[in-house]
Amino acid sequence: MSEWLPGTTSTNRDGYQPRHRTVGAAMVVMAMAERLLPVMLKVQGKRCVVIGGGEVAAQKVQQLLECGAEVVIVSPQVNDELKALAQRGQVCWLPQPYEASVLDGAFLVFACTDDNAVNRQVFADCEARRLWCNVVDVPDLCSFFMPSILRRGELIVAVSTSGNSPAFARQVRLFLESVLGDEFGTLTALLGELKGEVRQKLPTIEARRRFVQRVWGSEIWQHLRDGNLPAARESLRVCLAMTAAQGGKDEAEADEGDGV
Repeated sequence: MSEWLPGTTSTNRDGYQPRHRTVGAAMVVMAMAERLLPVMLKVQGKRCVVIGGGEVAAQKVQQLLECGAEVVIVSPQVNDELKALAQRGQVCWLPQPYEASVLDGAFLVFACTDDNAVNRQVFADCEARRLWCNVVDVPDLCSFFMPSILRRGELIVAVSTSGNSPAFARQVRLFLESVLGDEFGTLTALLGELKGEVRQKLPTIEARRRFVQRVWGSEIWQHLRDGNLPAARESLRVCLAMTAAQGGKDEAEADEGDGV
């Protein structure tokens, strides 16, 4: 198995550090763990309820606001950060103890209180309503986990340890931050600009994969690091044209082989 690990010394031409090793024992342990389905949720404009008013609740609230969610905070008391958000009208604060009715219309629910009984009740109420619920730092009371998130523009990398060690997920994310620079986000945006044209000229998934592989090995990285966007765009178009031409050649060869 090929891995990217910290602590290696060999570096390739793009500055990445490869390291290869066998992780058979680790794979056995992983196979025993519960399988999770990673997803990216669209929460813009959706009601997300955060129960609790401390630092952890504030972290969840900020993450939700960054994604455009309509956030409702339920707690008799909140810290200064959350109080300021409520005063500015960025969140709705219900200064009351938890009760099940606050879950009405919710899309996601976070329980961030220091009262285990309340957290358990929140999870039970969410289960009864078939709502997604995350009780912070209690994996058994979670229908989903929040990963440690790395953002480079519209490129999002989420790291999860399946609830085993959020601190380790954070450390992995910090390592990835040193590997994935801002140029990855810029390239993601440039690929978005060409999305329609790529789909038109490369109608198959396999062709699009070859295109991305060609881009990956091209000189575009240096243009991105230099901030030369016109040159980067031109590199993309060259890669696209070459891939499209190669695709046509492959199809012609396939037809010839089939005797068509």
